[in-house]
Amino acid sequence: MADIPPTQRSSTSAIVAELAAEGFEDAEEIGRGGFGVVYRCAQPDLDRIVAVKVLTADLDPDALQRFVREQQAMGRLSGHPNIVAVFHAGTTHGGHPYLVMPYHARGSLEQRIHTAGPLDWSATLRLGVKMAGALETAHRTGILHRDVKPSNILLSDYNEPELTDFGIARIQGGFHTTTGIVTGSPAFAAPEVLRGAPATAAADLYGLGATLFCALTGHVAYERRVGEQVLSQFLRVSAQPAPDLTEADIPDEVRAIIEHTMAADPAERPASAAELGAELVAAQRSTGAPVDVLRVPTTQRSGVLAAPVPRPHERTTAPPTPATKYRPPTPARATLARKRLLEQLRTNEHVRLTAIHAPSGFGKTTLAAQWHDELVAHGAAVAWLTVDEDDDNAAWFLTHLVEAVRSAVPDLAEHLAALLDADPGDPARAVLTALVDGLHTSDRRVTLILDDWQRVTGSASVAAVRFLLEHGCHHLPLVLTSTTRLDLPVSRLRIHGELTEIDAATLRFDTDEVRAFLAEAGGVHMTPGEITELARATDGWIAALQLTVLALRAGEDPAHLLDSLAAHPDIGAFLAENVLGALDPDTLDFLMTTSLCERICGGLATALTGRADAAELLADLADRGLFLLPSGPDWYRYHQLFAGYLCRRLAKDRPGEIAGLRLRAAEWFARHHLLNDAVEHALAAEDPERAADFVEDGARYLLERSRVVVLQGILAKLPVSACRTRPRLHLFSVWIDLLMRRRVATAASLARFEAAMATAELTEAERTELRTEADVAISVREMFADRVADLDGLIADALARPEAFPPRIPGVAANIATFAAIQRFDYDAARRWQLWATPYHEATGPFLAVYGRCFAGLAAREQLDISGADELFTSALDHATETMGATAHATRLACALLGELRYETGDLDQATELLERSRELSAEGGGGVDFMLATYAVGARARTLRGDRDGARDLLDEGSTHAERLELPRLAARMHNERVRLGFALDPGVIAALLREREIRRDDAIGTLVDEIDEDSAVRLLMAEPGADAHRRAVERAEALLAGIDAERRPMAALRTGFLLGSALRRAGRAADAQRVLAPLTRRCARLGLVRLPLDAAAR
Repeated sequence: MADIPPTQRSSTSAIVAELAAEGFEDAEEIGRGGFGVVYRCAQPDLDRIVAVKVLTADLDPDALQRFVREQQAMGRLSGHPNIVAVFHAGTTHGGHPYLVMPYHARGSLEQRIHTAGPLDWSATLRLGVKMAGALETAHRTGILHRDVKPSNILLSDYNEPELTDFGIARIQGGFHTTTGIVTGSPAFAAPEVLRGAPATAAADLYGLGATLFCALTGHVAYERRVGEQVLSQFLRVSAQPAPDLTEADIPDEVRAIIEHTMAADPAERPASAAELGAELVAAQRSTGAPVDVLRVPTTQRSGVLAAPVPRPHERTTAPPTPATKYRPPTPARATLARKRLLEQLRTNEHVRLTAIHAPSGFGKTTLAAQWHDELVAHGAAVAWLTVDEDDDNAAWFLTHLVEAVRSAVPDLAEHLAALLDADPGDPARAVLTALVDGLHTSDRRVTLILDDWQRVTGSASVAAVRFLLEHGCHHLPLVLTSTTRLDLPVSRLRIHGELTEIDAATLRFDTDEVRAFLAEAGGVHMTPGEITELARATDGWIAALQLTVLALRAGEDPAHLLDSLAAHPDIGAFLAENVLGALDPDTLDFLMTTSLCERICGGLATALTGRADAAELLADLADRGLFLLPSGPDWYRYHQLFAGYLCRRLAKDRPGEIAGLRLRAAEWFARHHLLNDAVEHALAAEDPERAADFVEDGARYLLERSRVVVLQGILAKLPVSACRTRPRLHLFSVWIDLLMRRRVATAASLARFEAAMATAELTEAERTELRTEADVAISVREMFADRVADLDGLIADALARPEAFPPRIPGVAANIATFAAIQRFDYDAARRWQLWATPYHEATGPFLAVYGRCFAGLAAREQLDISGADELFTSALDHATETMGATAHATRLACALLGELRYETGDLDQATELLERSRELSAEGGGGVDFMLATYAVGARARTLRGDRDGARDLLDEGSTHAERLELPRLAARMHNERVRLGFALDPGVIAALLREREIRRDDAIGTLVDEIDEDSAVRLLMAEPGADAHRRAVERAEALLAGIDAERRPMAALRTGFLLGSALRRAGRAADAQRVLAPLTRRCARLGLVRLPLDAAAR
């Protein structure tokens, strides 16, 4: 650090003394700016380290009061998780205003970029969502930031970005003075502010856009040139357009958002921070990145208003799909209303199935879209789904179907999503039945439109629609468009008048419609006779009419064109060639090259063609009506008919280039985490080895986000020959089968992995890495099986050399170590493992972190750290809900354990709600025995307290079934125990086995727990028997059970067993002894808030 001038050193010493007088000791300067100094201080009164910002710059007479008022406003923002909290605002006895804030040991985003380099685009999106929520919150409170930049974004101990320095730059004079303090930083200040305009919310958004640019690239958008004065930089920046990120290797969605936010004209930026946040969340969804929640106030405050933003919901069982899959395509220009056909649809609105089938180019989708819009305009609920080849995968099709239904009936879709997540292997019947029953029971009607149905040939997906037709009712009418007749049970529907068919003959334009079409298209002049002849020559085929318009606009003579049409056997091919022939060679080359992709965007088009102006060219082609249709922000798709012509032309003119173009597209998709598209194009290029390479490189990204069904579908596309000697691919299958709880399939995948390991050519390091990961996977299998003995050996290498593996591997291993420590009653070690695992969990998707927090909460609860357990379970639930959705598997895991704790602390209503939500875990194998115990055992108690003994019995029966099927003795023992507690009948053989004398195993962690549960059951059975001898034996066995529990290591277990002993003493007539045992236990429960333990102690 440069030497501090003597006068400044003197001033600093005085301020340090003033801070000490205010209670802030050991002040150490950690930052300095134009307005003051930031000190790291100890605050002994509260035993914490804080950051204290002291304003030392000259202030005008009103500034101090204004500063205090502004900090009071900031206090209203302190609850936001991404805004730095203000602990206190005051003034030293020397007259210096100061702010007290948390000390951020990780420093600022600026420091992070300087030391570790730029963020990747996914982390940049996450940063943007967090900061957009912070700015929206501030704007709604009437506060403008005025200086958003990386140095004003601090990183918390949990690596969360937090915005600081709100409103500090509100100083009179500002930019317009020559000697005053300049407000804002030129590299991040909006151009209009640099030109002297007042700051607005739009200026804050520009600052955020410039910050995201810097985070992504590692440098500011407009760096100060060598020798350039600040004023000159201001003037240059204020005249610059938005920065160009075209050359950067980032998704087009990210590039477009930053350019949008940094637009020179404030009117062209997002309308609010909430709108910007929504764009960022949409980009996360479309790119497959983890989706963050945009945190904004739930109630509107005075200030800068912003539109509400819907909560994102991320599905995890299908590949990332554009939002346009769930809405009708947006035409590039207005389409002619098909009044004649719409009237037919209105007349037959009651039918169960409307089939619109004709070859390509007859306007099937256009008619379906117009019918969709009319229904919506009249208040009807409509779900739209454009299907494609991926929907041959039944699980993916069901996922897409649920998302389509979400737009029409969100509440029902949540339930369907829960069923889908509950059994990702075969959820069809449960999901489809719930859809049909849910609509019928609630008397709601939803029209389901499936566009391009001919693209689905998978028998399971076809069977799903057949099920809806066979079992549905008038509450779920279907509209299907297809180029072929439907392979569905339409005969019965036709007989009962439940079918409307619109075929090619019906779809053809008559002469009046041709005339109206040409008039609406504009730029075409034909006589009435020529129009009649055109209708006859094209047979009313809309695609031919559209091509005709393009040809006529290109200068073709109408009479000559009509003669040619009459003579040409393939009208479509003739017209397409006619249109293509009128294009300049560069444009034609661009169209053919990009037609290989199902959908196209600027970045992908640039990768295929090498043209830097690809995005602008795509937009121009769409505007010209060249059969290029918008398909979401910056994405387009070719009309199927025209794409077919272009692909055939490419194959004819440049056959040797197609494979290379396919691989180029595959590379682009792989870089953008669109693995499914990458594999499809590599396989289309007849390069299965490259496809397998893509999966090996990209599968971890899906696994870390628990997208196991997506990965399973992608792996299924690879030929066996490409996988045989690739052990990593088989290891991915092991993880998939494990997470789906398929024991037989897991064993088969492990066998294939071992076979591949025996034949693969690997380095010793690669072989060791794969073997270690396989061992960690096997440890997960053992954890699900509730076995502990082999865990230490399986995870030892991953824990000893965590830096040698992807973060997911040590992250999983740490969770397994935590589980093992819990079962061995070493709760301190369990919690330490989770602290150790934090950086590995942060570096992967949210699933591991949720599991880890749940395990840490179990350890805390067993130590009677009830508040700590509550915090961990609540944090796990919040994190899972925000990142994966309310119905995700991880969310239900947290629901189970938090529900159990809520029961124990007496909140029966919330406990019941949470435990019922966790019930869906049953179809997923329960997530591990500890979670299943909460769902079934505690869930049964909660139902009993609400008077639902039949429901409680059903839960226990279900739990016993799972215990037998999955061979889980601890779960089986607890189900018996709960039946004894609640007074349900048990098989005589089970009762006899429970009553037998046993010696508690002490060398087997799970065995110890099973024996203790069985002994608890035996004591309760003896208490229920008549006769003093049985009661005496109950006391003796309870005393022995309690004596075998180390109360210091296992305080919760000792507490529960103490209540069991007290109940046994009372039952034996030893009231005084019972009181001596129970009184201190009851007082302890009262202090801890464990309401139910004393109340449940005497239960049978």
